[in-house]
Amino acid sequence: METLFFELIQVATGQLDCLSRGPEADEWQQLYDLSKRQHIEGVCYHGVTKLFEFGLRAPQDISIDWMAETEDIREKNEQNEKQPLFLHYYDPELQPLRQSDDDPLFTVPEVTIQQMYQLYKAKKLDMRAMIDYFYTLQKTGGKYETLKGGGLFSRIGIRRFAAGMMWFLGNQMKLDTKQMPFKPLETEGRYLVSLLFDRQPVWFQFRHRMAWFQF
Repeated sequence: METLFFELIQVATGQLDCLSRGPEADEWQQLYDLSKRQHIEGVCYHGVTKLFEFGLRAPQDISIDWMAETEDIREKNEQNEKQPLFLHYYDPELQPLRQSDDDPLFTVPEVTIQQMYQLYKAKKLDMRAMIDYFYTLQKTGGKYETLKGGGLFSRIGIRRFAAGMMWFLGNQMKLDTKQMPFKPLETEGRYLVSLLFDRQPVWFQFRHRMAWFQF
């Protein structure tokens, strides 16, 4: 399911044409549920519609619910005058489909690694934020990025986090390495995958939190 989910995101963001295989009926439901949990149902539904030309369609009941959720997001965005400034980095067709949030971290032109790290520490990191960061790096090449500040422990922690983010965005979302401001690290990237899917045992999470100086 993880593979299909990330492939669907890649289809939605234009990094992939089609899924590696057609999902079963119960897998479509899981994809829909995952997209809601990660606050990207509108973005993912855009990917779903792009699969129509390949003959891949979700069951009708799931498709109707998914489409309705997407239209709700679109309508709320049309009524919302406070859209994040970085939204212009998104592909035009996805701009009205990004689910709005009220996080004060995201009132700036670019999403930075410091902001992503703060979301991680606040246990608010999700795929919506990952896609925000993906588009910011894709359009800016990370030229605004820095790892300064926060003292020794914080700097070490955010460096490992930044390295994991690069692996995650490169491996799971196909971000070009030329657009990465930091060197990727697979171990930390896989931890971020496990964090999003809540599938690692407690000891594994504790070890990495200690490594990132969360306590």
